[in-house]
Amino acid sequence: MLPPQLKPSDFASYPPQAQHLAVSSIGVLQRLPLAFLPIFLRELITYDWKLPAERMQIESQLNALAQLAPDKFAATLQPFTALRLSPTLEAVDWVAAPSAFVEQLTAFLWATNQMDAFRAAADAYNSFLNAAAPAPAPAQPRLVIVVIGQGARETRQPLFTKLRSHGVYCNAIHPEDGLSILIAHAARRAKAAAPNSFAHWYIDGGVAAPSEHLMRVSYASLAPARAALLDRTRQTIASGESGPEALRTLLAAMRPEDIGLRSESASPDFSSGILNHFQLSLLTEGSGTQIFATTFVQWAGREVLRRAQPETLLLRYAPRQQQQAMNAMLAGAPIGGNDPEGSLIDAEMGAYYTWLELQRLTGADQARFLVWLEAGNQAVAIGPGLPHATVSESPMTMTQLLSLLT
Repeated sequence: MLPPQLKPSDFASYPPQAQHLAVSSIGVLQRLPLAFLPIFLRELITYDWKLPAERMQIESQLNALAQLAPDKFAATLQPFTALRLSPTLEAVDWVAAPSAFVEQLTAFLWATNQMDAFRAAADAYNSFLNAAAPAPAPAQPRLVIVVIGQGARETRQPLFTKLRSHGVYCNAIHPEDGLSILIAHAARRAKAAAPNSFAHWYIDGGVAAPSEHLMRVSYASLAPARAALLDRTRQTIASGESGPEALRTLLAAMRPEDIGLRSESASPDFSSGILNHFQLSLLTEGSGTQIFATTFVQWAGREVLRRAQPETLLLRYAPRQQQQAMNAMLAGAPIGGNDPEGSLIDAEMGAYYTWLELQRLTGADQARFLVWLEAGNQAVAIGPGLPHATVSESPMTMTQLLSLLT
């Protein structure tokens, strides 16, 4: 089947909201080239489980395409139309199984030396979207707080070397009640904002501290789900009948209930289904998130920024387990112990990556960023009005540190 032959009944297997959006936009979908449409449907088919910012992106994309004049529509999608596809690809059920089509399309483009042309088409299309449907500015300046070094001994080595040039390095912080002050500050921002459970997040690499009004995800709370996922992975590998591609397919088809996911959010108005699908994606799409707490926090922070585009994000790193042989870790071998000092190295780099990811979002020039060595006296504050590459040796409490960012 080709796109012009699409009918409303072709979307009968889609979840309710995705089906409604597809049917109401079928006129646009029928005009999209086959090299592009299944890629879009791969996102649309999971619309019911997407975060609000992701839903808005899908809707804005459809609106931007619908408003194009016929000649402009054709010109915008022409680079995809120009790609050569095989009859075999056209025979794939790309409506019901768009992900399977995209996997085959990727292999075909590589085999026919068309991947460069596809990337150029994608870049041009993204430029069109950025101009036609830019992401909205946040309701309030974004605030990202990263807490690192839990359990690590006070270090004499310089910390935050990659971030100091962007803000104020403070080395005389009074750490008393620092974490609770940061969590309370994040919660107040969430409470004062317009109701949106997915705009304010708290990610913890260990056991999450009590918090209100924040969408909360923790490594400890996902322990049963991580164990169940590793067990499924072990069984697939041990069968000897499946390779990496089969394992990838298994993970892509997994549902939250397959690994017993349960929500931990304290927010009264959240959708547990959306949160559970998000947590599932953290464990099935991230490399090492099932095993290492530091990797989990770094990846979760990246995904929250990319997908939720939050106004508030608090990340707290916790010690990861000591390195073991991969087979032992996959087999669920007892953990030999934690590595706080090695985890501090991981977390410091993770904080820098989080800051880089923050720069990609709308309103980045007004965003606030704070990284603090937990229970220590070192921190870096970055925000509008704060000088760059500056050192502050003035003693200050956590509350006073936060005041630098307001």
